Amino acid sequence: MTHTKGMRRDARANVERLHAAALAVFARRGLSAPLEEIAREAGVSIGTLYNRVGSREALIDAVVPAIAGEKLLALKDQALGQPTPRARLEAFIAGMIDLQVSDPALNDAMLRRFPNATSLIETCDRSTALGQDLIDDAHTAGDLSHDFTADDLMAVLWMAGTASHDPSAPAGWRRVVDRSIAAAWTT
Repeated sequence: MTHTKGMRRDARANVERLHAAALAVFARRGLSAPLEEIAREAGVSIGTLYNRVGSREALIDAVVPAIAGEKLLALKDQALGQPTPRARLEAFIAGMIDLQVSDPALNDAMLRRFPNATSLIETCDRSTALGQDLIDDAHTAGDLSHDFTADDLMAVLWMAGTASHDPSAPAGWRRVVDRSIAAAWTT
């Protein structure tokens, strides 16, 4: 994360503009958006971007984890507020897919496209751990087939995340994902 303490006022302003531009561009285009576009939107040169924030991963870690964390925490609260283990896991899966579809940056984060953005990966790991806990609870309740694992959940989310942002993906991708999940329930 960029430390602005001790910077000149104009340098701090550049960092603030870069952070705001990064949030806007990442939200529109995902985490692989051209850094030149971020610099242009911030009104600075690409050299200023690299000088003030460093790498793409440093910029991602400076602006995305807090926003992603808020969205994932809201999803956690929504899922845990459901009355049964099955309903909690269903809410979590549906919510994750909805976030992936609606937020290109969060989708890139969940797909681990930038593994060196360590703060962001740690934020996503907390949601992965929640998914594992929800799977364990559904197994214990007898609602979920024991051969459905956290790896299966990640595969479903990967398919949804990949298909939802690929213009050449078949139109029925969501139906296939939903059927994959439906087949895992025991009741």
